[in-house]
Amino acid sequence: MESTTYDTSIPVDLQPNEVGVTNSPDTSKGSGDLDESLSISKMLAFAAPAAGSYFFYGPMWSILPAVYVKYFGLELSAVATVVLLIRLFDGITDPTIGYLADRHREANGSRKLWVICGGIGAIVACYFLFYPPQNVTTAYYLGWSVVYFFMLTVSEVPHMTWGSELTLDYNERASVFGARYIFTYIGSLIFFAMPLLPLYTTNDYTPEVLQDALKVGMALTLIGVVWAILHAPAGHMTRSTKGDSFKFFLKSLRENKPFLIYCAATAFVSLAYGMWFGLIYFYLDSYLNLSDKVAAIFMASYLLSMAFSPLWLVLIRKTSKANAWLIGVLFFCAQLLCMYFVDPSATWWLPALFVVTAYISFASNDIAALSTLGDVVDYGKLKFRKDRGATYYAVNSLVFKVGLGVGGGISLSIAGLSGFDPNRATHGAFEVLGLQVGFLGLPLLFALVGLIFVIRTPITRHRHQIIQRRIESRMLLS
Repeated sequence: MESTTYDTSIPVDLQPNEVGVTNSPDTSKGSGDLDESLSISKMLAFAAPAAGSYFFYGPMWSILPAVYVKYFGLELSAVATVVLLIRLFDGITDPTIGYLADRHREANGSRKLWVICGGIGAIVACYFLFYPPQNVTTAYYLGWSVVYFFMLTVSEVPHMTWGSELTLDYNERASVFGARYIFTYIGSLIFFAMPLLPLYTTNDYTPEVLQDALKVGMALTLIGVVWAILHAPAGHMTRSTKGDSFKFFLKSLRENKPFLIYCAATAFVSLAYGMWFGLIYFYLDSYLNLSDKVAAIFMASYLLSMAFSPLWLVLIRKTSKANAWLIGVLFFCAQLLCMYFVDPSATWWLPALFVVTAYISFASNDIAALSTLGDVVDYGKLKFRKDRGATYYAVNSLVFKVGLGVGGGISLSIAGLSGFDPNRATHGAFEVLGLQVGFLGLPLLFALVGLIFVIRTPITRHRHQIIQRRIESRMLLS
């Protein structure tokens, strides 16, 4: 009987019974029907629902709160409280949905059902959020926001897990998440570009734009879900041990060393990203005086990030997912260092270049890091003989979202404590120092700490090939 403990189940050298598995970057395929290559059309079908999800997701944090304050009369402090409560709500729903989705899958259920229900439920919630009644209240905004984020979790966590189940192949899994990443950016781009259409008299995000956006988002969601249902494969299902307990559930999290290392990397990197996102608008708009260029900079960043995303797949194929993730974080650190030397007298394209670099680096997280988690899920299946894929993705989602929220709160607090006022035309040295510490200094520190854990990512290409073979030979049902 082969051991499935962390230290001995993934040896550095291959065992005699694992002939055919090599350590070459270009030969990560297994054998047999289970590793039949996914067609590009099937990958795109799987990824399609992400366009509708992210069409609505981005505005929920960046646009809708401002619209409810500016046009619907809610107090800024009330909206801030809603955002905080939603983060706390996520802390309960993410692991719960992950656990229930795994139990449903174990009972021969389909991940597709969760994506369908979550997508339709999100549309219903967005209708009430984008078409609020007169004299809207904070309770109304909170209630429907909670419904939306709950339905998003119902859809997103199983969808990411579904992607990891489509293939056991190391490179192919990265391609699956690369396709998903492209669709998330397509959805975001369509929403953020809507005010620029000649249909509107202003480039602002008005209630009229939101109401039209609902129709576009509804179409994207329904088209994506139907395409996925009809054309995307259901994915491989693994044989699990019968029964479960809370103690065994905790053990499968606590004793999965690769997962703990992965979560530590995610926690520090997400803190760095959260601090950066918390102040990027203020840094460009108020400090560098680029208010008329901010929209163009963000649009260019989204477009170029999406255009460069295939290069991350090439890098993964030539090296490894850990290396791609590492280089992505290093790019983020490099642009932080460069941005420190940019002042308000600099030409606008220089900070724009660094923001574009940051967005290109984020793609490594969405492609390399998320597909790495799929490999960690495989390790958990092998070691504990229990499929907790959705649970692992849910916990990771929770860690990442909390990191973003806490990071954003820290950076905004530091800027506030330094006396930074975005409405001032000029800023004192202490204000600028506080802004740079929150936007550049601490994010660099957290990202560098995160790199320590990224480097220690243990599921290499070589080790995953062995995990893949053992799952194929001992656990795979279909």
